[in-house]
Amino acid sequence: MYRILITDDLGQAGLALLKQASDVQFDVVKLPDRKTLNEIIGVYDAVITRSGTPLDASAFQAARRLKIAGRAGVGMDNVDIDAATLRGILVMNTPEANTLAATEMTLALMLALCRRVPWADASIKRGEWTRSKFNGVQLSDKTLGIIGLGRIGSRVATRSRAFGMNVIAYDPYISEEVANENGVELVVDLDELLTCSDFVSVHTPLTSETRGMIGAVQIAKMKNGVRIINCARGGIIDEQALYDSLVSGKIAGAAIDVYSSEPPRSELLRNLLALDNVVASPHIGANTHEAQRDVAVQIVNQVLDGLRGVNFCNVVNLPFVEGVDYRSIQPYMTLAEHIGSLQMQLVRGRIERVEVECRGEPVDKLVKPLTVALLKGLLYPILTDAVNYVNAPRLADERGILVSQTRHPVAEDYSNVILCRVTSSVESRLIGGALFLHQQPRIVLMDDFRLDALLIGRALVTVNKDVPGVIGTVGSILGNHGVNIAEWRMARDEPGGTALSFINIDSAADENVLSELRQLSSMLDVRQVAL
Repeated sequence: MYRILITDDLGQAGLALLKQASDVQFDVVKLPDRKTLNEIIGVYDAVITRSGTPLDASAFQAARRLKIAGRAGVGMDNVDIDAATLRGILVMNTPEANTLAATEMTLALMLALCRRVPWADASIKRGEWTRSKFNGVQLSDKTLGIIGLGRIGSRVATRSRAFGMNVIAYDPYISEEVANENGVELVVDLDELLTCSDFVSVHTPLTSETRGMIGAVQIAKMKNGVRIINCARGGIIDEQALYDSLVSGKIAGAAIDVYSSEPPRSELLRNLLALDNVVASPHIGANTHEAQRDVAVQIVNQVLDGLRGVNFCNVVNLPFVEGVDYRSIQPYMTLAEHIGSLQMQLVRGRIERVEVECRGEPVDKLVKPLTVALLKGLLYPILTDAVNYVNAPRLADERGILVSQTRHPVAEDYSNVILCRVTSSVESRLIGGALFLHQQPRIVLMDDFRLDALLIGRALVTVNKDVPGVIGTVGSILGNHGVNIAEWRMARDEPGGTALSFINIDSAADENVLSELRQLSSMLDVRQVAL
């Protein structure tokens, strides 16, 4: 008999499934505080939560029997995934349950904005009959620019084409083949999309790359009278720049469901929402009866399947291969993720092919899960929590990335090596990693350079001419800017040729530091990566 703890509102459809299960007992304890949760969680085999209950390291430490932690929804901010993994606890979510709801919310806001529905509704309820005030614009023959052509963006594109819209998209991680399948023209850069679009709709996660990606500079490049819709994440659009452009008339209107801080109580957001050319809603993109039902049903079915060993769907911390102790292979999985993330941060151009090769014991027997882990690391910088070990191969396939894998039982220089060659539209790059003493992940190969680099914190990856004085000059520049060097590993192809350095640093180097390094006459390339 499996015991399941539910700590948030789940929905009647999900509870009904649990009641029908003959091998399950469940208890609902809504929003327990940390002390209460830690006191009761030890007797349960699974826990199902939403956003209201933190599942932190102390909860997982107290969870003596826990096998599965289920998050009904996408976001994992309230779940300590690393702590769960160390305890051998599987963490799963439901990333696709609200896709259609968010898609339809985008269309609803776009239509409400261009036909001024909220204002017309308010007017007639005041007893007015002023039809001339509510002239709108039609969607037909307009150009919709979609930023991010993933699950939601591609569905918005399909439905918008049914309105007779011309749809273009900017997504540097989607292939032209995938865009063509959705009837979308893929543009080469964001500026091209902004200058061509009558409507702009945002569908990307909030990452360091996308935060503030639509600011005053980008808005200035847009058509006069453009309309903007954001049902993705607050913070992608600079709200001050958006407000200024709405006031000036550069932007004719905006429809917003998400905000940089929620609830939107700052003076700027209050002023933004008060404008009469803004349609706003309180982050309700996923709030449909169907989506909430689907979230509940999906998470319950996933948890039950996982407990019964039938299927393991949307597990975010480990892939499943029968007979493997996942706690023993976790260091190799982490190494593979690091290699993938490093490739994504370093390679130029759109990735077209990923080749994974595992050499030596025990990694040659783990080539499939390690490939999944590498793909997860590759896609995480652009998709964050939307990618996991289960859906990484599918997401790579959706982006037109060809994946191959090979294995060799013997490694030449190390007991285990994971090699990854990424081929993009611009270049090909090879990175290899090994696990020292079964616990210490290292980068041992970057293209033709052999080295022994630590995968911790932040690092500078530099390529320079192998001439005297480079190390001293680089060290001085970093020291002058207060950037402390933790480790410096270097390799060269030949004396007087080209050298590569992998410099672990204690704090991030700002753009001024990177610019100063790039101006050195001996420097060929400077990149900063997060490990």
